[in-house]
Amino acid sequence: MQTLEDRPPTPRRFPHPWRRYGRLVATNFLRGASYACGTGVIGFAVWWAQNR
Repeated sequence: MQTLEDRPPTPRRFPHPWRRYGRLVATNFLRGASYACGTGVIGFAVWWAQNR
């Protein structure tokens, strides 16, 4: 059983609980945007190659 001294200190950098998810939301948004952009570029390249 752990005592209070054995536990690592809890981070106090985030005063509000929802703020700690900001980076996760931004990362997932950028990942989805880059996936959509890559898919669009590939689709455009295929369309351009077929219509040349």
